[in-house]
Amino acid sequence: MTLRRLALLVLLCGTPTWAAAAGCDAAGERQLLARIDAAARQQLALDGTELELVPIGAVPALAAPSVRLLGQSLRSRLALELKGVPCAGGPVQTQTLWFKARAWREAWVYGRDGRAEQALAEAEPRRERIDVAGLQLLPGDLAEQIDGLWLNQATRGGAPVLKRQLRPEPLVQRNAVVDVVVEGPGLRLRTQGKVMRQGLLGERVPVLVDGAESSLMAVVSGKGEVHVEH
Repeated sequence: MTLRRLALLVLLCGTPTWAAAAGCDAAGERQLLARIDAAARQQLALDGTELELVPIGAVPALAAPSVRLLGQSLRSRLALELKGVPCAGGPVQTQTLWFKARAWREAWVYGRDGRAEQALAEAEPRRERIDVAGLQLLPGDLAEQIDGLWLNQATRGGAPVLKRQLRPEPLVQRNAVVDVVVEGPGLRLRTQGKVMRQGLLGERVPVLVDGAESSLMAVVSGKGEVHVEH
């Protein structure tokens, strides 16, 4: 390609978002596919993910096209916009190219069905290689730190463990005996009572204090402890 021809292409195409140094031969096509892979990884934040992209149909023969990923979500089908001068000559063309996408990643999955308000460990999570594109997930949806967490909804064995399905471990459990601290001006008493429902740190829960006929509201202040302001 002459310098004059190259300068003409730059004027016609402008400066691309991701400029592929692809020509009109097999090597150029491989370079273009590599740039498409890089564009998808960058826009979808796929660090640590094994991405497989297979074009659906023929890759258009464009000289030094610009590449733009259409859409912001990872799916099993991805569309990219290519803009450039046809190798056969003619005006600048804009074409949409579709790809079959698979994105493999190591992730936590449930070893068995789980239920809401259950410790995650009871669902026996394990590490497996999953296709997040086929599941229409982004890597940021996956839970990585799972120690001490609980489920806030029912889950199915074999499904990936997602951040939105998890909650911190309750510090008091339903029907458990807890320490009840009663505080007021010049007053601090400690007794015991039974919690009527589980609660997280800072949550208000009903507690039946030993010897009382009705429950009162208390604030969860620690593991197995609640506070009552008098």
